[in-house]
Amino acid sequence: MVESNYQISLDIKTDDTHSFVELNSPGSKLIIQEINGRVVLKSFFESSSGGIGHETISLGNIAEKLDFEIKFDGYNKTNTITTKDGNFITTPFYNLERQRLPYLDFSGGYIRFTSFLAGKSTFLDVNIYSITQKAERKLITAIGDCKLLPFGLDGPHAGNTTEKGILYLNSKNNRGTIWFDIEILEQCSGSDLEYLRSLVSNYSWETGVHYSKELNSLPVEQAYKVMEEGYSYVYEKIGQKPTTWCSMRNKDNVTHAVYAYEKLGMFWRNGDSGIHAENDVGNLDDDTWEWWKPVSRAGMVYPAFTHELDLDPAIKYSISRSKFLNWVDNYNSKGISIVSFYEHGQISRNTHEASFDVTEYTEHSIVFKTHTNGSDALINVNIMAETGTRVYDNTSDKILDYRIEQDKSITFRVENNHTYSVSF
Repeated sequence: MVESNYQISLDIKTDDTHSFVELNSPGSKLIIQEINGRVVLKSFFESSSGGIGHETISLGNIAEKLDFEIKFDGYNKTNTITTKDGNFITTPFYNLERQRLPYLDFSGGYIRFTSFLAGKSTFLDVNIYSITQKAERKLITAIGDCKLLPFGLDGPHAGNTTEKGILYLNSKNNRGTIWFDIEILEQCSGSDLEYLRSLVSNYSWETGVHYSKELNSLPVEQAYKVMEEGYSYVYEKIGQKPTTWCSMRNKDNVTHAVYAYEKLGMFWRNGDSGIHAENDVGNLDDDTWEWWKPVSRAGMVYPAFTHELDLDPAIKYSISRSKFLNWVDNYNSKGISIVSFYEHGQISRNTHEASFDVTEYTEHSIVFKTHTNGSDALINVNIMAETGTRVYDNTSDKILDYRIEQDKSITFRVENNHTYSVSF
């Protein structure tokens, strides 16, 4: 979500105050440590001068349970930490490039705690009592979809190394992004191009650009020229405007990201808000499989990309077929759909961009019209659902499925500029 609050309750115990806990919530780098009988939290951030700054706040006494809240703000690119006594600090996102992104940012699907023993410490106990994610609620609230995982392919590489994996995804109603590499695309035959266009037009795969050069190695103006030419070439060959991008070996930066968004309308795949949130992961391949295996089994959402899908064993920077099928099955068994980066991002950005005009609201019905960023939004309608509650898309003339939440409210997808009726 573009704006959400993480409410956390924990305590820490250690025999050496040099030990500490690092807490990484989306966009943040927080250190929790005992100092003089109190537990303090330091929120760090990279500055434009090249240094690292921080703000400090006391969470409470070492002997008590510590309750605090982290507010993620993807519009202003800040995190605000508030304690139970009402004190707070606000700092920019930790990563300077993430601070400079020219578009709405959104929180990812997890937070991470890491304990560090230091000094003469023999133990550091961290007891986590609860973690709750909340957002401001309205009668109709656009929310993030924790059941979507963004995925894509660089290349695409030869059909005999990817087509079986793509077919398996399609058979499960999954999809992804193809970051078309210009040099590879130039070598495609007419039938190859028809196949790739079919994936985009018939199976909802997203068109992206994989620049064949390391943009960081080029003078800025030359990099911009490469970006414009590559965008135009992929658009011409595939017939759909690219919406996300990356470059050779992921050697690109936020300067390129700003240009790609403001001039070409594309979102950056890389960086701290993308595949580099965990620096040691990035790729879905055999070398990172020991990380991905438990993560996929648990259903933890993390953006993924790879190169080849069908060989067993796989080449470097690719995933073996058996592992890939296992990865897909793990997520699907948790009710998680694999989708393109753009689809995932647009639904998340709709938590800030979508609006709703309520035209009728009675004791047992509500009628409203949607206005989104052009893509679907996932919404929650704060009613008390009863047996026989019905959701109807007046524009498409069809009855919709919905999910009933614990509080009896309902959640379902909506399209842009549609009118919906809910009777309950």
